[in-house]
Amino acid sequence: MPGIEIARAGYDGFAGTLEQRVTDFIAALEAHRSSVGIPAPVEAPLIEAIARAGGMDAVTIVDPLPPPPPPEPAIPPPVLVPKLLVVERIGAAGKLRDARAALKIGRPDAELTDAELLLRERWEAASTIAPDDVQLRGFLAALGLDPDTILAA
Repeated sequence: MPGIEIARAGYDGFAGTLEQRVTDFIAALEAHRSSVGIPAPVEAPLIEAIARAGGMDAVTIVDPLPPPPPPEPAIPPPVLVPKLLVVERIGAAGKLRDARAALKIGRPDAELTDAELLLRERWEAASTIAPDDVQLRGFLAALGLDPDTILAA
């Protein structure tokens, strides 16, 4: 016969009397077998179920599940600076022509090295810029600009 599972809170609700009540009820049932005309003993439904299942050996006390761990803190999205703002700041610093010349904007692709072409294509494709973009920070510093100022969010 399958065992009986009792939640820890239910077991604790008997305040240490469950085992004795089951033992007493089993003894009362045994004594009742030899009686005639006497009503059968009655106990709480749980105690009767445990006694009929074979006693406390058939009982498993189930502890509550531990609470789930707290959710991981959300990682904030990276801060991105609109490229238009970066271009305006480069222009305000009087370095827009120097930047376009360094990026070789307007020059045919065939005249550029792969690295120069990649830099120009990255610049032209971007709509936002990460303030920690190492290549762009180096580019701005080479123009004589403060990358922290130009890339401030």
